Amino acid sequence: MMFALGYSRDSVYQRSYATLKRYNDSCYKVVLMKSCRLPGFEESGMIKTGKRNSAGNTSKLEASISRTKSRVTELALCNPWEYFVTLTLDKEKYNRHDLATFKKHLSKFLNNLRFRYGWNIKYLLIPEQHKNGAWHMHGLFMGIPSSELSLFLLHDHLPMKFLAMLGAGRKIMNWMRYAQSFGYVTCEPIRNLEATAKYITKYITKDLVSSQVGLNKKLYLCSQGLNRAETICRGHIVHDFKPDFCNDYVAIKTFKTEEDALALFADDNEGQSFAISFDDIFNRFSTGGTNWTPCPQI
Repeated sequence: MMFALGYSRDSVYQRSYATLKRYNDSCYKVVLMKSCRLPGFEESGMIKTGKRNSAGNTSKLEASISRTKSRVTELALCNPWEYFVTLTLDKEKYNRHDLATFKKHLSKFLNNLRFRYGWNIKYLLIPEQHKNGAWHMHGLFMGIPSSELSLFLLHDHLPMKFLAMLGAGRKIMNWMRYAQSFGYVTCEPIRNLEATAKYITKYITKDLVSSQVGLNKKLYLCSQGLNRAETICRGHIVHDFKPDFCNDYVAIKTFKTEEDALALFADDNEGQSFAISFDDIFNRFSTGGTNWTPCPQI
């Protein structure tokens, strides 16, 4: 429809176009896209046949997983989380197979703590289903008062996994207020936010999407008002780089500083420069190429 209105494909889409986003003070991501629709242009006039097939469903499922992992990673990296948590349900208090009720009551529980005590508790949670159908959640918390948490000890009744962690000197805490209302819980202080952000995305699986959570439904729970990544640059890349990740559509490189990330982009003072081609990056990456030019340093 856009092209029928007189727009050329080149005026709507940019090839080998890149964005730079700031996630936190030590995480900046450059994403080089094979093709990117420019802001202000919306697809219209698309005809849906209503037909479904297994290939389409598979594609939709994979896209849902990819989007969710990207969003969860963003929320995990952009906020100063304090604890990695596991929340379970006591079968004497709840139907552990009823995720909808679990989510509803947990949200009410956390909202009550905010309104009653003024605690600014924030969370990012991902449901996981046991083989027996029972649900629990893993995720990140911040804002729980330290007075609410108490350390588990080696003589406490705990799974062997957590006893081994305690024996190795790791701190694992109980949140008694949650335990009294719902069930068993563990809270562990986050030691490495980037590693934790990568770890929690492993819970976003095809089983989660195809379970009663379902396609087209949000696969995670999070507080309102969480920080998001800030876009600080858009344009063409003029310096070679070896991506940390690359597929048919994007090549991604993470930097520790904004200056190093910006060094990939065109500089007005450099004069005429030629943009790096996504296809060139993809071909070298997919064939295990070793002829990468080191990223420029500022």
